[in-house]
Amino acid sequence: MNMWLQWLLAMTVKSKGRPALGIDEVARTPFVVLPTDIDLLGHMNNGRYLSYMDLARVDMTVRTGMQAVLERAGIYAVVGQSTMVYRRSLDLWQRFDIETAVLGADERAIYLQQRFVVGGQLHARGIVQGRFIERRVGTATIDRVVEVLEGAGIEVPLPELDPRVHDWAETNRLPSARRSAPSQWGDRIPR
Repeated sequence: MNMWLQWLLAMTVKSKGRPALGIDEVARTPFVVLPTDIDLLGHMNNGRYLSYMDLARVDMTVRTGMQAVLERAGIYAVVGQSTMVYRRSLDLWQRFDIETAVLGADERAIYLQQRFVVGGQLHARGIVQGRFIERRVGTATIDRVVEVLEGAGIEVPLPELDPRVHDWAETNRLPSARRSAPSQWGDRIPR
């Protein structure tokens, strides 16, 4: 199934009727590996994992109530950075769940862990840094996001951020989009 169609389903019907969640709970979102997800080796393409993680985050934000509240406030989430670790492949028609949990936040971003699980066994894991953009304002701080959510009656218990996650984010950080960031390889020249 084309990812556009999956996005439309995620945004409109996939989460309906599923249990509501608190922000501090783990969301479990079911999926199945489709023929459009398979690479030439016969298993799910590594790039598809990130697309499915997007869909699972939509499910989590809808079920926590965050999606509707932030949308009304003109705030939307974007991925700042992500890292994947693969343990076992996912094969055609295999059912799997993505478990999504908030790891914590700093002043600029929220951090999530997303696990690909089959029969209780971990197949892959991703860490995602989520940033927030407010229309006509620019980057929204986590304090602003929390203020909007709590103003709508949503509790926002954020765990203390593990220093290793903070270090990961700092190590992989790129310069601001407002600054120049030339691609330089020292004495190596791309050909």
